[in-house]
Amino acid sequence: MKLRPVPQQPVIDGLAYILAWSCGLFEEQEATLKKIRGRIKKLIAAGTCERAYPQGSRYRENFRILLSGGSPALVQIGAVDTLRQKGGIRIACNPAKFQPGDTKKIHRVMRSLIGREEYNDLMKRPLLNVIHVAVDIHHASLTQMLVHYKNGQRLTMFAKRFDTDGHIEGYNFGSLDSDYQTTAYDKDQQLVHAAILAIAQSGKSGFGEDPLKANKIKQLETLIDGVEIVRIEVRGKKMRGLPLWKLPQQTNRFARFQLADLGGSGISLDPLTEKAFLAMCRQNGVKAALDAFKHTKQARKVNAFWRGRQVTWWQPESLWQQACDAVRESCLFPPEAFDALD
Repeated sequence: MKLRPVPQQPVIDGLAYILAWSCGLFEEQEATLKKIRGRIKKLIAAGTCERAYPQGSRYRENFRILLSGGSPALVQIGAVDTLRQKGGIRIACNPAKFQPGDTKKIHRVMRSLIGREEYNDLMKRPLLNVIHVAVDIHHASLTQMLVHYKNGQRLTMFAKRFDTDGHIEGYNFGSLDSDYQTTAYDKDQQLVHAAILAIAQSGKSGFGEDPLKANKIKQLETLIDGVEIVRIEVRGKKMRGLPLWKLPQQTNRFARFQLADLGGSGISLDPLTEKAFLAMCRQNGVKAALDAFKHTKQARKVNAFWRGRQVTWWQPESLWQQACDAVRESCLFPPEAFDALD
């Protein structure tokens, strides 16, 4: 029996924010950095942090805070151009992977570096640089779905991913240089690939003795027998120093997604027409496929086929607000950070 797909609550799968620290002259910032460098070295020696070497970094100090959730927080201090970069500190993390105590650890490390009072004040006015919001749909597979992304009259699909059997694994929408990108992909396949890669990178030896390595195998076994998941993701890549209180005012891009269930009830097409329509949808997008049939004798049936299979369980109207609530509930930021400026 086919289970009804169930969208989950949105999670924050990526977050980067700027703190307006040491925005004065280069000489002033350099003098402050001398003190901080010694503190960073001590944190690394203690195993609390590790060095980071991000490509193209525009910061003088780069390190990661190691977290129990397995996804470290990248901290960059000492902006090359504090005014243009809107602050001397950038922190990037994945709240969706936080475990109890991870948020407190980030705060504890940062307070030890720049001082409790200054850090607490800076966190009242963080500026968003990047935010990725994801919604997982359990009991769903892209092989049994059509995905349409509405953005005015423009077709925005620019990339598709297929597996070795030709099954669709994901769609990306939005140009490479746009502020936002949106994507839909089979999450279970992505998790399997990630688990296999982690096992390969760990090497063959020591799985029995190393609980982390053994856990990777257990995760892979669970995934193979697990629930099918489609992930819908909105990636704000260039938030341009957005204050947190303005986040709910941004466009709800989840509402632009339309989903169709190919296994649902509705009008049927003859096998050749259905195969051609689905192939065009997956190659060029739903809008282009409907346009291709516009002046054919199958146009009415093709449109009815698309409309009749659009799902009722996808209710995206409140998802962006729920995502904003998830940012607040992460406990990264104090309540004052969400208050509008007078």
